[in-house]
Amino acid sequence: MNIVRIIGIGVVITGILIGYFFNRTDVHLLSGILIGLGIGWLITGKFSVNSPSGRKSRVRS
Repeated sequence: MNIVRIIGIGVVITGILIGYFFNRTDVHLLSGILIGLGIGWLITGKFSVNSPSGRKSRVRS
């Protein structure tokens, strides 16, 4: 298990705890964003998504 997935677990737990202990709707929005990021990091295991060949700009003629 790499460090990004461990961070993802921590972010998901933090988001759940924030959503449980606070009653304001803007804090619930933050909680949802944290949970979504954490799940994304758990699934992918990396911070950025790039293709293996790298991203190249289109050449205009």
